[in-house]
Amino acid sequence: MPRPTIQDVAKTAQVSKSTVSRVLSGNYEYMRADTREKVELAVKRLGYRPSSIAQSLTSKRTNTAAILISDIGNPFYPDVIHGVEQIAFENQYGIFLCNTNYDLDRGLELIRSLIDKRVDGVMLMSSSMTDDWLDELVDNGIPTVVLDWDIKLAQRNLSTIQVDYEPGIKAAVNHLVSLGHTRFAHVSGPLTWPTSRTRRDVFLSALKLHQIFPENVPILEGNLRMDGGRQAAIQLMGLSERPTAIFAANDLTALGLMAELKAQGLRIPQDMSIVGLDDIYLSSQSDPPLTTVALPRREIGELAMKMLLRWFKTGAEPVIERVESSLVIRASTATSTR
Repeated sequence: MPRPTIQDVAKTAQVSKSTVSRVLSGNYEYMRADTREKVELAVKRLGYRPSSIAQSLTSKRTNTAAILISDIGNPFYPDVIHGVEQIAFENQYGIFLCNTNYDLDRGLELIRSLIDKRVDGVMLMSSSMTDDWLDELVDNGIPTVVLDWDIKLAQRNLSTIQVDYEPGIKAAVNHLVSLGHTRFAHVSGPLTWPTSRTRRDVFLSALKLHQIFPENVPILEGNLRMDGGRQAAIQLMGLSERPTAIFAANDLTALGLMAELKAQGLRIPQDMSIVGLDDIYLSSQSDPPLTTVALPRREIGELAMKMLLRWFKTGAEPVIERVESSLVIRASTATSTR
């Protein structure tokens, strides 16, 4: 059976095509109520659905947006994606989910593909990216929201969500110091990434408030995955003076650390206290449950989509929005015995 057309609706309702279009677009302020009712009844009876392609040609919008993430296997992202999808669904927007897998060339190709698909906006949630990505989007006039990336809004014409790591990381350091810890280490993400450097710097600044200085804190560069945490644990075991507390750049790194340290015969937290960052679901289910700096992941997703929608509807200037971190204390931290 052929799909009903707007002409079929007009014929059934005995009105013009322009009247049907006005009803479908919600532009019926000066229309008689019985005329509107006839059109709505015809639409329902025929099962008519407007063509999204035709609508996009008229409105210059496709009612689609995209979210780019760096690792679909990272448990950080599901809550972010759920937040994006909920707001998108409420506003009748479709979402393209793109996984870069930490591949910068792949990310650029995905962006070019999204531009070809005429998406209305893009949310960049990837831990790694390059200026080429941003240039490609800006040059093509695509509204873009970037999570936690070091950009200059006035120059880039981009909106950004910045994470305030200080409250959560400072609380984590205060917590560990209150437990008697004086020897610390940090397992970072790749230090070519601004977010990794920011987390490291906030941690070191918080330690300085307790007269613990950067030159006394081993920094091991990881990859934000469990295998990177395991490798860092092996390196830590080889230090002449081991730390008693470790802050990891994310929870996956922390879980890898715990697994390898336990395999090496250490007890968590009796021999080593571990703090992660993200508060992914797995952190509450690990053995022991992980103390972590929590990020409001679902709120980040909701906020990103709302920022795009505001841009679509009002043409508002790019903005900076901020979200705060907080500390969740569980059983992977304890009083220092050394």
